[in-house]
Amino acid sequence: MTKLLVIMAHPHTETTGKSVQVAQTFMTQYQQNHPEDEIVVRDLFTTSVPPLNDATFDAWLKVKYGKTLNSDEETLLAAHSDWLEEFVSADKYVFVNPMYNHFLPAELKSYIDVTAVTRKTFKYTANGPVGLLTGKKALHIQAAGGLYHDPEHPNAQADLGDSYLDMILNLYGIKDTNKIFIEGCDQMPEQTATILAAANDEATQLAKTF
Repeated sequence: MTKLLVIMAHPHTETTGKSVQVAQTFMTQYQQNHPEDEIVVRDLFTTSVPPLNDATFDAWLKVKYGKTLNSDEETLLAAHSDWLEEFVSADKYVFVNPMYNHFLPAELKSYIDVTAVTRKTFKYTANGPVGLLTGKKALHIQAAGGLYHDPEHPNAQADLGDSYLDMILNLYGIKDTNKIFIEGCDQMPEQTATILAAANDEATQLAKTF
């Protein structure tokens, strides 16, 4: 069975975020077009990403040198393992987030840190790192108040978050990537309905072939 893993990196607010709305459209249409596939949603704002902190590194060092872990360390490393295995076992990925100051939310960056593990998602070789998740595909759904990907707009800004995500996916060996950007709703509020409708249409079409 093909597994679609949706990484939802959006805070829970009274008004549903635009990237979440488009993601929901995509998931609904995807399920209709791929009824045999499994959709798993990992909400980074409902369950905290396992941290990379002093306790984590101390526990890893204990494992490396064969020392006994205490119960808290066992729980911490088990969480890291569970999140990593969930990611590795998926066949397709959908990353959903708002843009924060030209970058990704901190929760999504933390999630990437948990999945960037040698001999799991990539490995080092004499010729540099090689991805281990080849043959998989990904979709990035991102909302931003301004314009970042409009080649016709003279003041389009830099999107460092999407570029970083591209780099990480390439590191993992995931070359088949797609994008849906919902942009300009704050800059052009009178066009919000049109912008959102176009993104939902794009999601509907992509769901058929993704």
